Amino acid sequence: MKKQYRYYSVEYKQRILAEVESGERRQSSVAREEGISSSLIDRWRQQERNGTLSGRVTPQERQQAKDLDWYKKKVAEQALEIDLLKKIAAYSARMKKSNGCIVTARNVVRLKKDVG
Repeated sequence: MKKQYRYYSVEYKQRILAEVESGERRQSSVAREEGISSSLIDRWRQQERNGTLSGRVTPQERQQAKDLDWYKKKVAEQALEIDLLKKIAAYSARMKKSNGCIVTARNVVRLKKDVG
């Protein structure tokens, strides 16, 4: 049999933490009255400190995060390709100006710049 997990809203978690932090009620009494464990409240407190106290992530949000990562990777690859194509175009233009394969003193200086 599959274990059933209970999910709590962010508002509920914040309300419980506010009660405990303000000193209105003790953590153990809040846990007992709400039917949750004291360690769960500790975990929520730690998540709040880390900034990770949030609601449940839906499968749609998970898929959107994967898609976003894929698109970021594609954009990075395309940026590299564009940079390479620009360099190739500049090199090709310099080679056309250098009188082809005839080696002169002027061409040697330009070729050294391309290599170095």
